[in-house]
Amino acid sequence: MSVPMMYLFPAELKELFLLLRSIPVPIMIYSYWAFAFLVGILFFRKDIVTFNPEFDSRRVILLVTSFVVVAINAWVYSHSTTDGGRTLEPLTVLVFSVGNGIAETFMFYALFRIGTSLAGRLTQNSWALFMTGFLFFVIYSGLIHGLFWINILPEHVVQTSPYKPFFMPVQMLIAGSWALSFFWYRDIRSVIFLHALVDLTMVCNVKFSLFN
Repeated sequence: MSVPMMYLFPAELKELFLLLRSIPVPIMIYSYWAFAFLVGILFFRKDIVTFNPEFDSRRVILLVTSFVVVAINAWVYSHSTTDGGRTLEPLTVLVFSVGNGIAETFMFYALFRIGTSLAGRLTQNSWALFMTGFLFFVIYSGLIHGLFWINILPEHVVQTSPYKPFFMPVQMLIAGSWALSFFWYRDIRSVIFLHALVDLTMVCNVKFSLFN
């Protein structure tokens, strides 16, 4: 959000925006994770401690496809971002990859479940339920990245990169594969691992610090 846009909001919202901008970046990230972990404990206890042992051909194909898409994302992301000369911090790489991989997966699936629950009041058609949950998933993903991560992470997007136009299509493929993993198999563990790989790609390319 740019400063001129602030004048479109009431004074209270502008004050809140300025307050948030004054909070150190690590504190903002840790607070987001703490809320997400609470959501995970409240809504996904069963999915955390149990694992669907069914590995039919559809699930295998889905998992393989998910890994391929994550690999493509790593290529696209590494060729459309810059570290701005910052130094890689190994502890940040570890903590961010694991922490955000877990936390944000909880948040994505919480919104997915809200969507399917709302749609379930009107229909029991499986694809209608999935598409509504997926819509909530994508909307939240867009909002958290557009309003939170972009604003608190250092500048890293290379606007002139020829790979940049491929970023959003790849992200949609990632979201679709992860949503299907949960919808069909309640598989939250595999997606946490895949999400951690995506976050590993991000933090290794952006090279920011969680401790400064």
